[in-house]
Amino acid sequence: MSALGKLRERVMVLLRRPLGYLEVWWERQAPKTRRFLTIGSAVGGLVIIALITAYMLAEISDMEDGNASIREALTAISKHRDEYLEAKARNSVQEARIGNDPPQLAGDLEAAARAENIQIAESSERPTVPAGRRYIEHDTDLKVRETDLQSLTRFMKRVETGPRLIFFTRLSIKHRYSDDSDKLDAELTATAFERVREGSAKKKPDGQKPDGQEK
Repeated sequence: MSALGKLRERVMVLLRRPLGYLEVWWERQAPKTRRFLTIGSAVGGLVIIALITAYMLAEISDMEDGNASIREALTAISKHRDEYLEAKARNSVQEARIGNDPPQLAGDLEAAARAENIQIAESSERPTVPAGRRYIEHDTDLKVRETDLQSLTRFMKRVETGPRLIFFTRLSIKHRYSDDSDKLDAELTATAFERVREGSAKKKPDGQKPDGQEK
């Protein structure tokens, strides 16, 4: 006899006694009780089948909704592909303008001011701050005195369209009412970024070991 036949015979032996008890119990029941149990079993089976069917329909509906969302996402990606590529190209250009060397804000601002005949009365560099994980932000405040709007506009454009990525994040203009000229005083903040070099170690305070323990 095969292993499957032996297993089937063993199962039948194990179930023979419980099935015999169930058959005897069933024969002892009144016809009305049998009819009630039969109807109850049928109703219970139908309820279970209905629940399983509802669950499967819900799963199918969820799958259809998921597939519809995927199709919409793919359609949106295809529709805006050119915009994405254009934005990626602009980002690559900005990355190239940042470069690998620390920015020379003061020098670039002075060069642009000389080119537009603007006098920077004061300039002050702020402490650097992290800009995400990849960059360090450099900010410089400057004050320009007795200039006109056209020269100031050309100066800002020259700075922001230069070879290095520099832009102005603050601009305050005041008109000089002490005379009848069109001269202006302006306060600006120029911002540039420095790329954090990979593998560069963080500076430790004086008298402190690299692992943070004092000598």
